[in-house]
Amino acid sequence: MGIHRSGRSLAGLTAGALAFWATCTPAAVASAATSSATATAATATVCPHARTTTPAPAALDGVTAISSSDAWAVGWTTGAAHPVLAHWNGSSWTTVSSPVLQRPGVLTAVATFPGGIWAVGASRQTTGGHRRTHLILRVTGSTVRKVPTPRPRGGWLFGVAATSAMNAWAVGYIAAGPPLILHWNGTAWKRSPLPRHARGRVDGVAATSATNAWAIDTPSRGNSQIWHWNGRRWRRVATPAITGQTYLLAGVAFLGAVSASSADNAWAVGSTTKGEMLAEHWDGSSWHVVPIPGCGSLADVSVLPSGRAWAVGSPPILHWNGSAWHPVPLN
Repeated sequence: MGIHRSGRSLAGLTAGALAFWATCTPAAVASAATSSATATAATATVCPHARTTTPAPAALDGVTAISSSDAWAVGWTTGAAHPVLAHWNGSSWTTVSSPVLQRPGVLTAVATFPGGIWAVGASRQTTGGHRRTHLILRVTGSTVRKVPTPRPRGGWLFGVAATSAMNAWAVGYIAAGPPLILHWNGTAWKRSPLPRHARGRVDGVAATSATNAWAIDTPSRGNSQIWHWNGRRWRRVATPAITGQTYLLAGVAFLGAVSASSADNAWAVGSTTKGEMLAEHWDGSSWHVVPIPGCGSLADVSVLPSGRAWAVGSPPILHWNGSAWHPVPLN
């Protein structure tokens, strides 16, 4: 199916995303942003769990960056949810229009490969009872199409990563079943064997080669786990403990992300149970927490080869400049 960019600004969409995903009051977020310049890792942040009543027209849940003038974001419209796909051209974000995107469903993650992008999420089936099924879209040139997934198809996909047109990963869970990792071999999506301790769902995945990939497992109880793929199998890697609380490298409501630019540079983002944003960095030998002052949750992250990175959630967009995370205004 052909696609075209509608030219519609994302200002309204991302403003809605802020309202939709916020776990802190606007005043708390503004206060946190004002004090961020003087905040330190030891500064305690108190995040009131107030909910806004402002209707949200749409929410963005995934982002990937190719360069400073080429990035993609995905999400969904609220109410009767339909997928949202948007593109950054270096100066503005615009939404993409396609018949495929008019069908009920959501997109939760996006990844690029040479010649195209993958976007994953869930479709809403309206026949035989309302239920969610795995959704994978492939965009190449001016064409967007839905790609079949292995049975059983009920459930959600929350993350996707690709290193080439022949190697990609998609993760999530099977409805009323185990976590799910799918692998694309250039022809079809196939299920991948899971680690022995796999529980709950897999929220995020990142890959830099056929022998280096990361995935986030979120069990029903306890802290998120990070897995590493070495080309043969998935295994668990130790993550930092945060005293006095559990944390979700999956944020809230099916959000989760990990991104890598090399074997010694990766980020995982989410939130703590206190309502604070959370970012962890892999330096090639271990994971460690990088403080982000303020309240909120991060839904997705993308690292550029330069080491700079983008993260989205609530606040809508943050940028890593090599030394700290900073909010980026939406015009």
